Amino acid sequence: MRGSNVYHFIESNGSNSKKKGGTNMKQNGFIGIGLLVIIMLLSGCASYSPSLVRLEPGGPTTSRQVSGDLTIYVDEFATPQKSEKAFDTNLIKEGVLPLLIQVQNNGQHPYEVKMMDITVRENDTHTVLRPLTPEQTANKAKKNAVSRAIGWSLIVPIIAIPVAATASAIHTSKVNKQILQDFSAKGFPDGTIMPNKDRSGFVFFELPKGRKDLSGLNLQIASRNEVTGESLTIASPLPAATFKPIKAAPTTEATAQEENKKGNTL
Repeated sequence: MRGSNVYHFIESNGSNSKKKGGTNMKQNGFIGIGLLVIIMLLSGCASYSPSLVRLEPGGPTTSRQVSGDLTIYVDEFATPQKSEKAFDTNLIKEGVLPLLIQVQNNGQHPYEVKMMDITVRENDTHTVLRPLTPEQTANKAKKNAVSRAIGWSLIVPIIAIPVAATASAIHTSKVNKQILQDFSAKGFPDGTIMPNKDRSGFVFFELPKGRKDLSGLNLQIASRNEVTGESLTIASPLPAATFKPIKAAPTTEATAQEENKKGNTL
Protein backbone atom coordinates (compact mmCIF):
# COMPACT_ATOMS: atom_id res chain seq x y z
CA MET A 1 0.00 0.00 0.00
CA ARG A 2 2.73 2.39 0.94
CA GLY A 3 4.61 1.53 -2.22
CA SER A 4 1.45 2.09 -4.20
CA ASN A 5 0.92 5.46 -2.55
CA VAL A 6 4.51 6.45 -3.20
CA TYR A 7 4.16 5.43 -6.83
CA HIS A 8 0.92 7.35 -7.13
CA PHE A 9 2.56 10.45 -5.55
CA ILE A 10 5.50 10.28 -7.92
CA GLU A 11 3.21 9.74 -10.91
CA SER A 12 0.98 12.61 -9.82
CA ASN A 13 3.93 15.00 -9.40
CA GLY A 14 5.34 13.93 -12.72
CA SER A 15 2.00 14.58 -14.40
CA ASN A 16 1.74 18.07 -12.80
CA SER A 17 5.31 18.86 -13.82
CA LYS A 18 4.52 17.89 -17.38
CA LYS A 19 1.42 20.09 -17.35
CA LYS A 20 3.38 23.05 -15.94
CA GLY A 21 6.18 22.45 -18.38
CA GLY A 22 3.74 22.29 -21.25
CA THR A 23 2.03 25.49 -20.09
CA ASN A 24 5.35 27.31 -19.76
CA MET A 25 6.42 26.13 -23.20
CA LYS A 26 3.16 27.37 -24.68
CA GLN A 27 3.51 30.72 -22.90
CA ASN A 28 7.13 31.08 -24.04
CA GLY A 29 6.06 30.13 -27.52
CA PHE A 30 3.34 32.76 -27.60
CA ILE A 31 5.75 35.39 -26.24
CA GLY A 32 8.38 34.45 -28.80
CA ILE A 33 5.93 34.57 -31.68
CA GLY A 34 4.51 37.84 -30.36
CA LEU A 35 7.94 39.45 -30.20
CA LEU A 36 8.78 38.16 -33.66
CA VAL A 37 5.59 39.56 -35.12
CA ILE A 38 6.09 42.92 -33.41
CA ILE A 39 9.59 43.09 -34.92
CA MET A 40 8.09 42.24 -38.32
CA LEU A 41 5.39 44.84 -37.75
CA LEU A 42 7.86 47.59 -36.94
CA SER A 43 10.15 46.64 -39.82
CA GLY A 44 7.20 46.95 -42.21
CA CYS A 45 5.79 50.08 -40.61
CA ALA A 46 6.05 53.66 -41.71
CA SER A 47 9.47 55.05 -42.58
CA TYR A 48 10.84 58.37 -43.80
CA SER A 49 14.06 58.58 -45.81
CA PRO A 50 14.38 61.95 -47.59
CA SER A 51 17.53 63.19 -49.29
CA LEU A 52 19.27 66.52 -48.97
CA VAL A 53 18.71 68.55 -52.14
CA ARG A 54 20.24 71.79 -53.30
CA LEU A 55 19.15 74.29 -55.90
CA GLU A 56 21.31 74.28 -59.04
CA PRO A 57 21.30 77.84 -60.48
CA GLY A 58 22.31 76.53 -63.89
CA GLY A 59 20.15 73.42 -63.74
CA PRO A 60 17.87 72.44 -66.65
CA THR A 61 14.69 72.88 -64.58
CA THR A 62 15.73 76.09 -62.80
CA SER A 63 14.30 79.44 -63.88
CA ARG A 64 16.11 82.72 -63.17
CA GLN A 65 14.84 86.28 -62.95
CA VAL A 66 16.57 89.57 -62.06
CA SER A 67 14.96 92.76 -60.77
CA GLY A 68 17.02 95.60 -59.32
CA ASP A 69 19.33 94.31 -56.61
CA LEU A 70 17.68 90.90 -56.35
CA THR A 71 17.96 87.68 -58.34
CA ILE A 72 15.66 84.74 -57.79
CA TYR A 73 16.05 81.12 -58.84
CA VAL A 74 13.10 78.71 -58.85
CA ASP A 75 13.17 74.94 -59.26
CA GLU A 76 10.11 72.69 -59.25
CA PHE A 77 9.79 69.57 -57.11
CA ALA A 78 6.32 68.69 -58.37
CA THR A 79 7.43 65.76 -60.50
CA PRO A 80 7.16 62.51 -58.50
CA GLN A 81 10.85 61.55 -58.75
CA LYS A 82 12.10 64.89 -57.43
CA SER A 83 9.40 65.13 -54.76
CA GLU A 84 10.11 61.63 -53.45
CA LYS A 85 13.83 62.37 -53.38
CA ALA A 86 13.41 65.53 -51.28
CA PHE A 87 10.46 64.44 -49.10
CA ASP A 88 10.10 60.67 -49.56
CA THR A 89 6.54 61.52 -50.64
CA ASN A 90 4.77 62.25 -53.92
CA LEU A 91 3.36 65.60 -52.81
CA ILE A 92 1.45 66.16 -56.05
CA LYS A 93 -0.79 63.23 -55.10
CA GLU A 94 -1.55 65.15 -51.91
CA GLY A 95 -2.43 68.27 -53.93
CA VAL A 96 0.76 70.15 -52.97
CA LEU A 97 3.11 72.09 -55.25
CA PRO A 98 6.63 72.25 -53.74
CA LEU A 99 9.07 74.84 -55.07
CA LEU A 100 12.71 75.31 -54.10
CA ILE A 101 13.73 78.97 -54.36
CA GLN A 102 16.84 81.02 -53.78
CA VAL A 103 16.93 84.82 -53.40
CA GLN A 104 20.26 86.59 -53.96
CA ASN A 105 20.99 90.15 -52.87
CA ASN A 106 23.48 91.71 -55.28
CA GLY A 107 23.02 95.28 -54.00
CA GLN A 108 24.50 97.39 -51.22
CA HIS A 109 21.47 97.41 -48.90
CA PRO A 110 19.86 94.62 -46.87
CA TYR A 111 16.45 93.33 -48.00
CA GLU A 112 13.72 91.74 -45.91
CA VAL A 113 11.95 88.73 -47.40
CA LYS A 114 9.16 86.76 -45.72
CA MET A 115 7.52 83.50 -46.74
CA MET A 116 4.08 85.10 -46.43
CA ASP A 117 5.08 87.59 -49.16
CA ILE A 118 5.82 84.82 -51.68
CA THR A 119 2.89 83.97 -53.94
CA VAL A 120 2.06 81.91 -57.02
CA ARG A 121 -0.66 83.08 -59.40
CA GLU A 122 -2.18 82.01 -62.70
CA ASN A 123 -1.56 84.40 -65.58
CA ASP A 124 -4.93 83.97 -67.29
CA THR A 125 -7.28 84.11 -64.31
CA HIS A 126 -5.00 85.98 -61.88
CA THR A 127 -5.99 83.36 -59.33
CA VAL A 128 -3.60 83.18 -56.38
CA LEU A 129 -2.75 79.67 -55.24
CA ARG A 130 -3.37 79.00 -51.55
CA PRO A 131 -0.03 78.99 -49.67
CA LEU A 132 0.75 76.18 -47.24
CA THR A 133 3.16 76.36 -44.34
CA PRO A 134 5.76 73.60 -43.97
CA GLU A 135 3.76 72.33 -40.99
CA GLN A 136 0.53 72.13 -43.01
CA THR A 137 2.35 70.30 -45.80
CA ALA A 138 3.94 67.89 -43.34
CA ASN A 139 0.47 67.00 -42.05
CA LYS A 140 -0.48 65.94 -45.57
CA ALA A 141 2.63 63.75 -45.79
CA LYS A 142 2.19 62.06 -42.42
CA LYS A 143 1.85 58.29 -42.23
CA ASN A 144 -1.24 56.41 -41.07
CA ALA A 145 -0.64 53.90 -38.28
CA VAL A 146 -4.07 52.27 -38.02
CA SER A 147 -4.34 50.95 -41.57
CA ARG A 148 -0.88 49.42 -41.34
CA ALA A 149 -1.65 47.78 -38.02
CA ILE A 150 -4.91 46.31 -39.31
CA GLY A 151 -3.11 44.95 -42.35
CA TRP A 152 -0.52 43.21 -40.19
CA SER A 153 -3.16 41.85 -37.81
CA LEU A 154 -4.96 40.29 -40.76
CA ILE A 155 -1.75 38.66 -41.97
CA VAL A 156 -0.84 37.43 -38.51
CA PRO A 157 -4.12 36.77 -36.66
CA ILE A 158 -2.39 35.92 -33.36
CA ILE A 159 -1.70 39.60 -32.83
CA ALA A 160 -4.91 41.39 -31.96
CA ILE A 161 -5.69 44.68 -33.68
CA PRO A 162 -5.35 46.78 -30.47
CA VAL A 163 -1.87 45.35 -29.81
CA ALA A 164 -0.76 45.85 -33.39
CA ALA A 165 -2.28 49.34 -33.50
CA THR A 166 -0.46 50.36 -30.31
CA ALA A 167 2.92 49.12 -31.54
CA SER A 168 2.40 50.70 -34.95
CA ALA A 169 1.13 54.00 -33.51
CA ILE A 170 4.20 54.44 -31.29
CA HIS A 171 6.55 53.88 -34.20
CA THR A 172 4.50 55.95 -36.67
CA SER A 173 4.32 58.85 -34.19
CA LYS A 174 8.12 59.00 -34.16
CA VAL A 175 8.23 58.94 -37.96
CA ASN A 176 5.62 61.71 -38.23
CA LYS A 177 7.61 63.83 -35.79
CA GLN A 178 10.65 63.35 -38.03
CA ILE A 179 8.57 64.39 -41.07
CA LEU A 180 7.42 67.57 -39.34
CA GLN A 181 10.96 68.49 -38.30
CA ASP A 182 12.31 67.88 -41.82
CA PHE A 183 9.64 69.97 -43.57
CA SER A 184 10.11 72.80 -41.08
CA ALA A 185 13.89 72.76 -41.54
CA LYS A 186 13.57 72.82 -45.34
CA GLY A 187 11.09 75.70 -45.45
CA PHE A 188 12.18 79.11 -46.72
CA PRO A 189 13.37 81.12 -43.70
CA ASP A 190 12.00 84.59 -43.06
CA GLY A 191 14.55 87.30 -42.44
CA THR A 192 17.01 89.82 -43.80
CA ILE A 193 19.25 89.09 -46.78
CA MET A 194 22.46 91.05 -46.38
CA PRO A 195 24.41 92.41 -49.40
CA ASN A 196 26.13 89.66 -51.42
CA LYS A 197 24.26 86.98 -49.50
CA ASP A 198 21.34 84.69 -50.32
CA ARG A 199 18.56 82.68 -48.71
CA SER A 200 17.02 79.47 -49.98
CA GLY A 201 14.34 77.00 -49.00
CA PHE A 202 11.06 75.39 -50.00
CA VAL A 203 7.70 77.09 -50.35
CA PHE A 204 4.47 75.10 -50.74
CA PHE A 205 1.16 75.82 -52.45
CA GLU A 206 -2.14 74.03 -52.92
CA LEU A 207 -2.31 72.97 -56.55
CA PRO A 208 -5.70 73.23 -58.29
CA LYS A 209 -7.22 69.84 -59.09
CA GLY A 210 -7.05 68.80 -62.72
CA ARG A 211 -3.74 70.57 -63.43
CA LYS A 212 -1.18 68.43 -65.25
CA ASP A 213 1.62 70.97 -65.67
CA LEU A 214 2.97 74.28 -64.38
CA SER A 215 2.40 76.34 -67.51
CA GLY A 216 0.93 79.80 -66.95
CA LEU A 217 2.02 79.99 -63.31
CA ASN A 218 4.26 82.76 -61.96
CA LEU A 219 6.04 83.00 -58.63
CA GLN A 220 6.16 86.51 -57.15
CA ILE A 221 8.24 87.78 -54.23
CA ALA A 222 7.62 91.10 -52.49
CA SER A 223 10.67 92.40 -50.59
CA ARG A 224 11.60 95.56 -48.72
CA ASN A 225 14.82 97.56 -48.75
CA GLU A 226 15.59 97.99 -45.05
CA VAL A 227 17.57 101.19 -45.60
CA THR A 228 15.27 103.14 -47.93
CA GLY A 229 12.04 101.38 -47.00
CA GLU A 230 11.19 100.92 -50.68
CA SER A 231 9.42 97.80 -51.88
CA LEU A 232 10.84 95.61 -54.61
CA THR A 233 8.73 92.98 -56.32
CA ILE A 234 10.25 90.32 -58.51
CA ALA A 235 8.38 87.67 -60.51
CA SER A 236 9.45 84.59 -62.40
CA PRO A 237 7.57 82.01 -64.49
CA LEU A 238 7.68 78.53 -63.00
CA PRO A 239 9.85 75.91 -64.68
CA ALA A 240 8.20 73.54 -67.13
CA ALA A 241 7.00 70.31 -65.55
CA THR A 242 4.30 67.75 -66.31
CA PHE A 243 2.74 65.21 -63.99
CA LYS A 244 -0.37 63.10 -63.54
CA PRO A 245 -3.26 65.46 -62.79
CA ILE A 246 -5.20 65.25 -59.55
CA LYS A 247 -8.79 64.33 -60.29
CA ALA A 248 -11.35 66.84 -59.17
CA ALA A 249 -14.09 65.63 -56.89
CA PRO A 250 -17.43 65.23 -58.72
CA THR A 251 -19.92 68.03 -58.27
CA THR A 252 -23.13 67.47 -56.35
CA GLU A 253 -25.17 67.57 -59.56
CA ALA A 254 -22.89 65.12 -61.32
CA THR A 255 -22.97 62.82 -58.33
CA ALA A 256 -26.78 62.94 -58.24
CA GLN A 257 -27.01 62.09 -61.94
CA GLU A 258 -24.67 59.17 -61.48
CA GLU A 259 -26.75 57.89 -58.57
CA ASN A 260 -29.90 58.19 -60.68
CA LYS A 261 -28.30 56.14 -63.45
CA LYS A 262 -27.37 53.45 -60.97
CA GLY A 263 -30.90 53.47 -59.57
CA ASN A 264 -32.44 53.11 -63.02
CA THR A 265 -30.32 50.10 -63.84
CA LEU A 266 -31.40 48.24 -60.69
